[in-house]
Amino acid sequence: MSDGSFPKVKEAMEVSPLEAQRLRAKASYGAAVAVEANIIRVLAENPKDYTGPGTNCYIVGTERLIIIDPGPRDAGHIDAVMKAVDGRPVKGIFVTHSHQDHSPAAATLQEKLGATIYGFGAIDEIETAESVDWAFKPDITLTTGQKIGSGDTQVEAIHTPGHFPNHLCYALPNSGVIFSGDHVMGWSTTAIVPPLGNLCDYMTSLDKLEVRQARAFLPSHGDVIADPKERIIAIREHRYLRSEQVRICLNKGMVSAAEITEAIYKGLTPRLFEAAKGCVEAHIEFLEKLDGNLSAAE
Repeated sequence: MSDGSFPKVKEAMEVSPLEAQRLRAKASYGAAVAVEANIIRVLAENPKDYTGPGTNCYIVGTERLIIIDPGPRDAGHIDAVMKAVDGRPVKGIFVTHSHQDHSPAAATLQEKLGATIYGFGAIDEIETAESVDWAFKPDITLTTGQKIGSGDTQVEAIHTPGHFPNHLCYALPNSGVIFSGDHVMGWSTTAIVPPLGNLCDYMTSLDKLEVRQARAFLPSHGDVIADPKERIIAIREHRYLRSEQVRICLNKGMVSAAEITEAIYKGLTPRLFEAAKGCVEAHIEFLEKLDGNLSAAE
């Protein structure tokens, strides 16, 4: 929700504590839910204000499986994933990125299943308020265009930095589905918090996903996205409107991210305020780069 003196953003694109609570109330934690042919979802009970009901862990295949986004190292969640696997062989565990709600269960599941862990790679530890799994290191590193497996469980990696430097989305080339991780979520926009988040990279990565013309996105938070192109257009529009709000604040003489956050966001919890402040910093960086490119072109 933004102040009336600013360009309006769609409330459906905003991170809403009330919407997060609604999603939690209807969530089926630990249940194996079919979301596509040969794809089931196990929802981890790790809800937060800006991640909705929790992390979606996906299990793909019928006889030989792969796991996408193993989730947090929570005993109940890991037990639920193992129950869904039901003794079938798992060929690989694919991690979208190394936030604490996505990658830590990979090591525990590997111990139980003997599966190979795939991801973009580890990142150097830096000072940040984000919850990062610094210990994460995949057995095999992937980047854009690399394919693993065959048939219905063939996976193609797409490097999509922006939310996080080592973020990967995973396409199933034979089904038209993309696992969009945190880059495109099914319930709100994505937090982009410097120094690990970068809005310029995020927008470029959106373009990478758009040209794939996927039939559906399966996000790591929220429901299936049935119209990926429409969702990407809405996110892009939201980001540009938010940037315009930030520009107006800067032109009014506001200098701190906290001051700008107070001006353009309303009704945030303290945790969401900090995330929104990080997003404002990302928009300031984005505008500085955009204005610099325009000056260089003149």
